[in-house]
Amino acid sequence: MNTFIKKNWFVCLLIVIFAGISVFYIYDSNKGKLKGKTSNGEGVVYSIGDRDVTASAFYDTLYEENGTAAAYQQIVKTVSDQSTETTEEMKKNAKSQASSIISSYMQNYPTNYKETLASQLSSLGYTGDDALESYLINYFKQEKLTTDYINAHLDDLKVRNISYILVRFDETDETADTADDKKTEDSETAAEHKPTENEQKRMDEADKTLASKTFAEAAEAHSEDPSTAPNGGVLGTVDANTTTLDKAFLEASLALKEGETSDWVYSETFGYFKIHCNASTHDGLVKAYKEQNSLTDEVEVTDSEVYASLLDSYDTTLGTKVVWEKAKELGLTFTDPEMEKKIKTYIGLED
Repeated sequence: MNTFIKKNWFVCLLIVIFAGISVFYIYDSNKGKLKGKTSNGEGVVYSIGDRDVTASAFYDTLYEENGTAAAYQQIVKTVSDQSTETTEEMKKNAKSQASSIISSYMQNYPTNYKETLASQLSSLGYTGDDALESYLINYFKQEKLTTDYINAHLDDLKVRNISYILVRFDETDETADTADDKKTEDSETAAEHKPTENEQKRMDEADKTLASKTFAEAAEAHSEDPSTAPNGGVLGTVDANTTTLDKAFLEASLALKEGETSDWVYSETFGYFKIHCNASTHDGLVKAYKEQNSLTDEVEVTDSEVYASLLDSYDTTLGTKVVWEKAKELGLTFTDPEMEKKIKTYIGLED
């Protein structure tokens, strides 16, 4: 049960925050004026595979009220339907989670929970009695598309599950100057930086522990990062698209193979890192996930659980990129250039 909750908090969060989503609205000034491909006498806004979305269907039922967010969701739905099979497991999970979400809405919006949920789902293009379950099923399909992509590109993405030990700079060390001072230090100087006597002593103590104990035990005993030391120094799963981590730290992490531990890595911002790669293969990532969540080998876990920390924290746009790439593979074409531009801007993709 705990694993189920950890896996699906993000889905529930998406629903809860629908009311606060800020979307881009485009007026239908081009309605009836689209040029190019037609279907049954109507202008086609975009096509994916064998499906044409006409101007009336697109503008009248979707765009006029709900904007780019809903428009993009229609592309997600079309791509998901054409590339991923709806499984019984997806239906089962969607029904279960829909029930939980509805219960939450009943508590938060006791007098109008149905209307509130329906309005928020409608803003993403989902209507009807089964709107919530349809949204969740399409979420699961997109999730599968993304995890399948990760598994097929593990080496290209340089996916790594990592842990680390941090020895911070001494407060009296000259490296603890202002951020502006640090920015002026070039890479060569950083590479040659020498730790103080006290910093070196703490690094040596960590190395001594590593010689006889596991990396997790050494991290818990010696890491000076209170956010990760209690759980054995585990950061989570990162990849080459990660942009939120210290550059030197990330480069050293991605260079490691499964089971390898780095030398001490100097970061001009934080101090000295000793980094361990817990996993870089699919089987290794599954094993690391189970160990880090205190699960036995017999417990079945999904790839979406295994890659949750990557997609939720470190490569948050990968799912969008995968859907767009799949849409292009299926033959996504726009007859309205402005529409394509708006949607690409909305999902953060450059031309």
